[in-house]
Amino acid sequence: MSEAGWAERKVNRKPMAVGCKSVSAQAAITLLLAEHKRAARVVKQEIVATEKLRDTALRADNVAAEAVYLDTIVALNKVLAALQKGRT
Repeated sequence: MSEAGWAERKVNRKPMAVGCKSVSAQAAITLLLAEHKRAARVVKQEIVATEKLRDTALRADNVAAEAVYLDTIVALNKVLAALQKGRT
């Protein structure tokens, strides 16, 4: 499946409208792909930021905070995997 194949299926299921203006299918596909890429980028940035916080907690010997950050990293990795699954 092409990169835009899943986006095309989503767009073809329902007519798209933004405000009062109707949006062409190609424009909707482009917007959908851009938002998907942005979501993946944001999750990756959050993983990096949380890993830095976890390292800080580890150096400070704060076991409770380290565990919370580790759980957060695991959850973010699951979200990233869900975003990437079948979308490339």
